[in-house]
Amino acid sequence: MSKWLVKIQGYEYETNIDELKQWVIEGRVLPEDMIFRQGLGWRIAKEVPALQEAFEEQKKRPPSQKETSQSTSLYQPTAYQSFQAEQYTLPTLNQRAFGFWLDQFSYGLFTFPGFLLLYLQAGVGRIEELPLEEAITSSPFILIITGALINFGLNIYSTSNYGGTFGKFIMGTVVLNEDSKTFLGYGKSILREALRTIICGIFFSGGGLFCFKVIFCGWLVFSSERRQWYDLLIGANVYDTSGQADSSYKAEETLSGRIKTARKLSKLWRN
Repeated sequence: MSKWLVKIQGYEYETNIDELKQWVIEGRVLPEDMIFRQGLGWRIAKEVPALQEAFEEQKKRPPSQKETSQSTSLYQPTAYQSFQAEQYTLPTLNQRAFGFWLDQFSYGLFTFPGFLLLYLQAGVGRIEELPLEEAITSSPFILIITGALINFGLNIYSTSNYGGTFGKFIMGTVVLNEDSKTFLGYGKSILREALRTIICGIFFSGGGLFCFKVIFCGWLVFSSERRQWYDLLIGANVYDTSGQADSSYKAEETLSGRIKTARKLSKLWRN
């Protein structure tokens, strides 16, 4: 029997056509999931002719007969199971703020070798009394750009395949499509990271605290959905997956509560 591949939330599973149809009927394979077969190539599940009847049957099933949870015995990873719930908890401002800082720190970490070399070359130039244009070569700038691009690419890959960046993982949050509650595709992940990087770059030129106040306090505090500009533009949002938001989220349900939290975070940033 010919082999089929199905890609669900970045994970690939090998199966056969009969089992694949059953997964479709039970709601384990969604219309937007990717299907592969030799000679067919990668296709969106809803566009695969062999699965049309299964999708029609799935639509006819009453809600009580549809899968409401995923079992590990059915080859579904834990990450995929957790996103099938009907309710999604929004993160606290603390989660968003520390996730934001950690993501900025990761860029600093990857570009650090370039800045270090730049500092050393400038120091040597001062000792030898050389003009800066002679003391500083292009090497530091190449390292800085390379480091930033590597981190940029890693953020895109991890967001598309695992739902978040370094900061998101540490803070127990995930980036999902607002409507379907699925991981972002590569296109949206690239656009999100590009917008975030550009916006942060513009505001950081005015100072780190100014960036924090405008990007974070100036928007998230007044957004009941904790939704950033770039997420609003691409139809995404950030959600809590750790459960740590449950105990402190009530304090931020009102605007005054979020302002109070933002003030505490602003003081922490200054310190």
